Amino acid sequence: MDGKRDVVISIFCTTYNHHNYIRQCLDSMVNQETEYPFEIIVRDDASTDGTSEIAREYAEKYPDIVIPLIQEENLFSQGRILESYEQMVHMSRGKYVAICEGDDFWTDRGKLQLQVGFLEAHPDCSLCCTASYYANEDGTIRQDRVFRRFTEDRELTMEDLIRGWSAATNTVVYRKSCMKDMHIPFRQECVNEDYARMVYLALQGKVWYLDRITGAYRVGAAGSFSQQAAKNPEIYKKRTLEFAAMLDRMDAYTGGKYTETIRRYRDQRLFDMYANLGDRENMKKYIRAYDDHSLLWRGLERLRILAPGPFNAVKDAVRRIRK
Repeated sequence: MDGKRDVVISIFCTTYNHHNYIRQCLDSMVNQETEYPFEIIVRDDASTDGTSEIAREYAEKYPDIVIPLIQEENLFSQGRILESYEQMVHMSRGKYVAICEGDDFWTDRGKLQLQVGFLEAHPDCSLCCTASYYANEDGTIRQDRVFRRFTEDRELTMEDLIRGWSAATNTVVYRKSCMKDMHIPFRQECVNEDYARMVYLALQGKVWYLDRITGAYRVGAAGSFSQQAAKNPEIYKKRTLEFAAMLDRMDAYTGGKYTETIRRYRDQRLFDMYANLGDRENMKKYIRAYDDHSLLWRGLERLRILAPGPFNAVKDAVRRIRK
């Protein structure tokens, strides 16, 4: 790629203590084959394991492409997530933004060409995303597991997006001009920035899913939120309640247009949280959120309330088989 040409795509790569993963991530970016010039902004949130040194190494090797943004203090732990995002936005020169966190990676060298080409041809579209593999902690791709909610190219409705993550974050490419307010009004202190961003961008234009696998989402990465939540139930509860409160603010922000979908999804998240915490009384309050599911599903969820021990034993056995 000719680094002297005007940048069309800015890749945002956020990383923290990803020493074991970041090379695979950055290699998958610099090896993209596209007619659109791109830059990679690597924001390291004060890693302590040598991740920042690797970011600087790639910046020296690819000076026209890789731009390191090394934080001196960890902003995530201080709740200053938006501040770090703003830094990347102000530094970026691209018309489009692609996202891939440092523990994930891309598997398709034509990813940027595909998605930016689509957005160029569809000016009414604010964002597009694709399918993604799951990958083991060591970076090997799980051929048997694909993050794919749909099996054909299609526009995603607001209801699709509200009901949960429609695509892995590392497959997202969006039109930067559609982020009219970096302070997404309904997000506030909620850390689920990716979800809030997709919903916000859907309010600015069409969102399209392209049924092609372009990346890999790493499961079990050290330091990931899922690992932190598993080790600290209080963090898990706090973050889930913050997410539920954000959904209420989203309902108000959209003028009640999606109230039924938002409230059902909120209650499902709360039911799942209380189920994981073993709080049967609160589980009973939110079980109705699954009334539209199959009879088998509803039966399993009621078993989860009445007999959490046997239910979790079966769930753990299935999880071990899938591994």
